[in-house]
Amino acid sequence: MNNNLKGELAVMDNLGIKPNYAALGRKYGMDWRTVKKYHEGYEGKPSTRMKRSKLDDFKQEIADKLMIRRITVRGVYEFMVKKYGYERIGSYPNFNKYVVKNKLKPKADNSGHPRYEKEPGEQAQVDWKEDISIADKYGEIFVINVLHMTLKYSRFSHLEMTIQKRFDDVSRGLINGFIKFGGVPKELLFDNMSTVANIRAKPKQPTDSISKLAKEFGFKVKLCGTRKPETKGTVEAKNKVIDWIRAYEGEFEGLEELTAIVDSVNKDMNININQETEMSPTALFYKEKEYLQPLPARDIIDTYLTPIKYKVSNEALIRYGNSRYSVDPKLIGEEVTADLLDNKLYIYYNGKLVTFHTLNKNPINYHENHYKSLMAGKVKQEDMENIVAENLEMMDTLLEKRKVNVSEVEATKSAEALIAYINQSEYGNWIIGYFAHLSLDERLTFIKGMNEVLPFVANREVFMSHIKYSMKENRCRNLDFDCWVNDFMAMSEADSILTAEGYEAIKNKYSKEIEKLLEDLRLEHERD
Repeated sequence: MNNNLKGELAVMDNLGIKPNYAALGRKYGMDWRTVKKYHEGYEGKPSTRMKRSKLDDFKQEIADKLMIRRITVRGVYEFMVKKYGYERIGSYPNFNKYVVKNKLKPKADNSGHPRYEKEPGEQAQVDWKEDISIADKYGEIFVINVLHMTLKYSRFSHLEMTIQKRFDDVSRGLINGFIKFGGVPKELLFDNMSTVANIRAKPKQPTDSISKLAKEFGFKVKLCGTRKPETKGTVEAKNKVIDWIRAYEGEFEGLEELTAIVDSVNKDMNININQETEMSPTALFYKEKEYLQPLPARDIIDTYLTPIKYKVSNEALIRYGNSRYSVDPKLIGEEVTADLLDNKLYIYYNGKLVTFHTLNKNPINYHENHYKSLMAGKVKQEDMENIVAENLEMMDTLLEKRKVNVSEVEATKSAEALIAYINQSEYGNWIIGYFAHLSLDERLTFIKGMNEVLPFVANREVFMSHIKYSMKENRCRNLDFDCWVNDFMAMSEADSILTAEGYEAIKNKYSKEIEKLLEDLRLEHERD
């Protein structure tokens, strides 16, 4: 029919007759505007077209995550599914095909080595991933260590995150793994961990500490051969899964949430199908656990699972999480232990309870009697009450006193005011950190883009969360237009950024661009 229409239009053109689009539309059963498009050269929809992938919406974010050092495609996939849901991301095979097809993963050199297997319950492989540096959503850097123990037969794993790298941390991780497994394998194969292997000895020898633990728990210590990755291939392969954690760079809040992420990753890696065995580790573990040796007596386990020790600083404080809590100054330089119960931190010295604090977000927490003891001899006795009261009040309100309140209009008046405005947001640390690494020209572009939209901002936090992606895209060159598009696409008012006045003002400013955007969306809708 379209060919007939085009033929009739061609005849009219040759005879100099002006087409009646409405009449032709009725004749050929189409809208008059479509007839007009054919007259102006429209060729109709192509017979074949590239099908758009639902992952195209996440292409840049996937590429950004794959640039993280030592990240894996699987790690990025698990992160994206957690963030956006399986319905939007799809299956891992399709995700991997998309990455390969679009060449999103940087190439890496790989060298081969032979495989070997073990009988059920025969061996677990242990590695110590040290000094993993990862930043939370506020830009704070956490340096963590992860002990990784994997049963060779089933590939069932245990991850233990620690802040310190002592043998106590290693033994606690191993024992917690044994408890999780419900038994002990016959041998443990270790990488060259300084807490386990005396690498100065020729040949290498297990340390006295690990030998004692092995004797009491009934396993043999086996040390990995130098430059022989095939001897610990299972745990090395599984260690790629530990790099799933790196996908959460800038996506978590504080140490507690990071610990929960590690636990979640551990659960996922034990459920997902292993590519080598083509089975879920949990399924094979169901069989392997029957072959593990029994755990030792409870009193032996308890001698190792003692609470973590904390050294008391010269300020009579210990650090727990992101805050610090006081003890009696008499304990300065000593080691104490702490237990958490019902949001209260109980602190012990030599097994005796010495004080407790209610957990909170204040950076410094002193009990009055601890602070008075610390100030003794430093101020006059008659001034003690007032000085202690004033200082403690100030420390109790540090978070509130450090808040800076800058309005959107004030933020446009200077670069300093703009930084202060950004710093008010939970996303501020990341944005300021990114801004600090921009060139002078890029900074000016960012400031100009911010100033153009700030007077129209109604929802600060939605606006600030939007800046992160606009900064990466074009340094916020068209931030006001990006905000308008966000509000146009928003599902609810809570997801909107702009005031009603701002929405209309930006719409008028970009009328041509918006008209093209709407036309493109309409055509895309017609194609679909």
